[in-house]
Amino acid sequence: MCIRRWIAGVGFLAALAAGPAFADDTPLSVILGKRTPALLNTLNLVAEGAGFYKEERLRVTTTLIDDPIQALKICARGEGDICPTAIEPMVSRYDEGVRMRMFLASSSKFAVVTAVAEDSPIKSLADLKGKSIGVHSIDGSAGVFTTQSALAAAGLTPADVTMVGVGMNQQAMDAFAAGKVAAVGLPLYEIIPFMVAGTKLRIFRHPLVGDVPNQGFAAAPSVIAAKPDALGHFSRAMVKASLLIRYNPKVAARYMLAAAGKPFTDGDVERNAAELNVWEDDLPAADAHSRQIGAISQSGMQKY
Repeated sequence: MCIRRWIAGVGFLAALAAGPAFADDTPLSVILGKRTPALLNTLNLVAEGAGFYKEERLRVTTTLIDDPIQALKICARGEGDICPTAIEPMVSRYDEGVRMRMFLASSSKFAVVTAVAEDSPIKSLADLKGKSIGVHSIDGSAGVFTTQSALAAAGLTPADVTMVGVGMNQQAMDAFAAGKVAAVGLPLYEIIPFMVAGTKLRIFRHPLVGDVPNQGFAAAPSVIAAKPDALGHFSRAMVKASLLIRYNPKVAARYMLAAAGKPFTDGDVERNAAELNVWEDDLPAADAHSRQIGAISQSGMQKY
């Protein structure tokens, strides 16, 4: 099946704001997997805390669902408006009725990286031949495909490595630290908090499509048809949030923590700002002067 089915909505992103006058306080719902790493919700939280949703005349609610795939299916049924996701589950779950379009990228680069210890003898992806690599799960995990894709571009086959399910976040990094795997294939945003906390890593990006975003915000075609203006205003709120992180990560971190609704300290602000500093080159506004922030490369996705 052609990947254009999942990215066909990108071309009209610039036109989402067109149409009749936009009503104040338009509701939009974001459905998010509860187990996803905290940084994945950064843009939404910054937009909420900084008042960008209000500026765009939106009332955005976020609902957490235990299973990220179930979150995607809820949006596919039109029972939620927007689902942060990657391209891969939209493709692999297509035959299960997940018919979604990604209308805005939430990154400027390929999200999944391969990481080894900084002092590891592994100096390239090709050096992983015969080694074990930790991914979230080996049972239908998108991380298996994304990591194998990167390895294939480096000349390795699936038989050349052993994929090991290590879970997410702390569980995954504990398995890595304990030497249960030689490397991990995980989203960079999942690894960043550990890097900031002092874990020394060597990061390998996808050799072929490392600069192609493969994750973003998706909606069902019915939602795109019914709420094009609202999605356009949501997209601008996300771009504003990304620009704020680029220009002032400390202020963005404070807005993000305030929107999360839990008590926080100046130390929490400093830690989150440090994480955003590491991540900012992977966010949509990596090139703050671009006029296509959040665009998805159709040619890049075809290559992928």
